[in-house]
Amino acid sequence: MGSRNNEKSIIRDLKIDEDNSCKKLLAGILYLILAAPALFLLINNYPKFLVISFLAVILISIIFFLIRKVITSYHAKILGLLLILYLYFIFSFLLSNQKFIDLFKYSFLRNDGNFFFCYIMFFALAVPFFDYKRLSNIYFKFLFVVFSGFSLFALFIFLSKLSVFTIRMKYNTDDIFVALNFAHNATGSVYAMVSLFALVFFLKEKILKYKFVYLAVLIICVAGLFFTKSRGSYTGFAAGLVFILWMHFRSVKKFLITLSALIVIFIPIVYITGTWSRILQIFDFKEVNIAARFTYWAKAWYLFTKSPFFGIGYGRQNDIFPAMYDKLKGIPGLFTFYLQPAYFFNDSQAHNSYVQFLAETGVIGLGLLLLFWGLCFGILIRAYNSKFSSDYGKKIYLCGLGSIAALFVLSFTENYMSATTVMACISIVNSLAIGLAWQENARKLKVASESEQKLFSG
Repeated sequence: MGSRNNEKSIIRDLKIDEDNSCKKLLAGILYLILAAPALFLLINNYPKFLVISFLAVILISIIFFLIRKVITSYHAKILGLLLILYLYFIFSFLLSNQKFIDLFKYSFLRNDGNFFFCYIMFFALAVPFFDYKRLSNIYFKFLFVVFSGFSLFALFIFLSKLSVFTIRMKYNTDDIFVALNFAHNATGSVYAMVSLFALVFFLKEKILKYKFVYLAVLIICVAGLFFTKSRGSYTGFAAGLVFILWMHFRSVKKFLITLSALIVIFIPIVYITGTWSRILQIFDFKEVNIAARFTYWAKAWYLFTKSPFFGIGYGRQNDIFPAMYDKLKGIPGLFTFYLQPAYFFNDSQAHNSYVQFLAETGVIGLGLLLLFWGLCFGILIRAYNSKFSSDYGKKIYLCGLGSIAALFVLSFTENYMSATTVMACISIVNSLAIGLAWQENARKLKVASESEQKLFSG
């Protein structure tokens, strides 16, 4: 009973008093700051912008947490497990003879330890000092405007043959769009997510003129995705698209008709962006980059077999090489750790989240991580299927669900489960979706309570 009253009191305080014009202005600025990370997902060549936007959100959240001392009950279901993950990874890091001070180094947090950075939004957005619906609306608008703008510019530079914002890969003579990111895979993965969000908004929108707007955003963002020439991102997008269409229609006939229509729409985009050859290369297992991935996976799997329960140590997969396997200490096949005081904080990884976490943190680490995402998925699927959820809520829940489905497929080709660019986006979207599910449930409880009071008073 106390918990229900507490949630109802929080709901009453969700919106800053807008009777006062000054407070209304401050509230608007607050929401812009909280949504600002959406503006910097395509410029990781200049990481300070995303870092500063994250720190601003974290600082504001800490202040409001100290004032209200509360988080949403839905976030509480997952944050305990996420905290265990943080502690387990830190323990694994220290157990493998790495320095405690290195946990706070920028080079570690950007590379080997980027998991700690990109999941922090689950904590920051758990403090209900804002309206989740209003914030998510601003956040998605930022995403659609920024990503559409970059896609249109990509179209311009490709047609004009300029080299701005492109790189030429050694294994391919085609220009590849990276925006202001370091790598095309980072750009492609987050474009895959934003394209899926545009698909959800298009499918769920009931007003015809806005439906056409979201269709345009979808087409433009898919063009940007194809320009990146990221095959893993194509695969993740395809998986997310199939999942979203099925969840939306749940009818084989409507699913197939819509899927066929989208394929027809995408074919000209494939032609314009010149990505047909890259799509075919997905199935060419002898292609140099695909063949290299098998080598990376074999190394990570070997390390996992030597220490299946705990792994060789968080952040250590890129520190060890085949010639140094004899340096592993412990009982091979049960637990071993790499203890050599040689640390390389770089972007080298197993190119597969599953074997990456198995190699470094064992079955325990990967199991906890998959359980975390399973809990997030469970919260959102229940909210999506609830008859009490609003139409807008269903949009956001399906965006979260689609991003998780796509992430699980994306993670077979890169360590996307701890890749800063795409995870910064996915973490915020899912935390906002979980918060909105809590908010709508709390308001449902408030309405039910008021109805009960009227019934008994009558």
